Amino acid sequence: MRSQLFVILIYVLTTGAQAQQQVEAEAKKKLVEQKLKLVEMLVTSPAAQATSVSREAETPALFEHSRSLIKEARLAIADQRFDDATKALDNALRNVSKANNRSASDLGLSESVQRKQYQDFEEQISNYRLSLKDMTKDPRHAGSAKKILSRIEALNSEAQHLFNAGRLGDANKRMAEAYKIAVEEISNLRAGQEVVMSLKFDSPIEEFLYEQKRYQSNEILTGMMLGEGRATGETRKLVDGFISNAAALKDDANRQANNNDYKGAVTAMEKAISQLNRALQTMGVPVF
Repeated sequence: MRSQLFVILIYVLTTGAQAQQQVEAEAKKKLVEQKLKLVEMLVTSPAAQATSVSREAETPALFEHSRSLIKEARLAIADQRFDDATKALDNALRNVSKANNRSASDLGLSESVQRKQYQDFEEQISNYRLSLKDMTKDPRHAGSAKKILSRIEALNSEAQHLFNAGRLGDANKRMAEAYKIAVEEISNLRAGQEVVMSLKFDSPIEEFLYEQKRYQSNEILTGMMLGEGRATGETRKLVDGFISNAAALKDDANRQANNNDYKGAVTAMEKAISQLNRALQTMGVPVF
């Protein structure tokens, strides 16, 4: 009887240890998958695309290397090598940070491109700030979220002063730093949770204009992916179908907006964006 109890005890302890290891592995998986999503958002964002427009070679090379590291991270996740995946993603973030921190003026960018870059950073950072403000209401994250928000707002304020003084390159460097902090720190705080941007609009017209911007960004990204040869054969047929559906829904949204039905127009635009998202997902771009 004692030997049987001993065997049972060993079994229970072993099973418990295995269960704990599974829980830890699942937690690591969720964390690295969340970080992967955010790194991909950072690399494919309009702000990153604006920064990568350069007459010199280093900046585009940094973004290209980051994309390779993302692929490496995906393979590591599939093999359950979560530490390797994290290392690859951290290297990708460093590359993007280095690219973003290069002075726009040194890269020979025109003033209009620098201003557009600043505006893209500003809009995306604004969304992250709203998300952080929501997190300050959560007792689990309130203290950390407030500190992160303070750092971002200090950089944002400094960037605004530089921008007003005409120092566009330096202003974009500060905005890039603020953007990187927002992405990385929200990833840490929301490990294993879905990142949701909280957006509020003063009117249906404002929401419709925002959805039009989202559509345009996804449309540009879709064109870039097609240009890179991401869709061939049957995949291209699927992608073309999604793009066609998106265009039809966008036209419908514009007709509703012209008839002052902005609520209906927003719904149609959301459906159009969903079709573009499906096109991007078919080409291996994780969007949500």
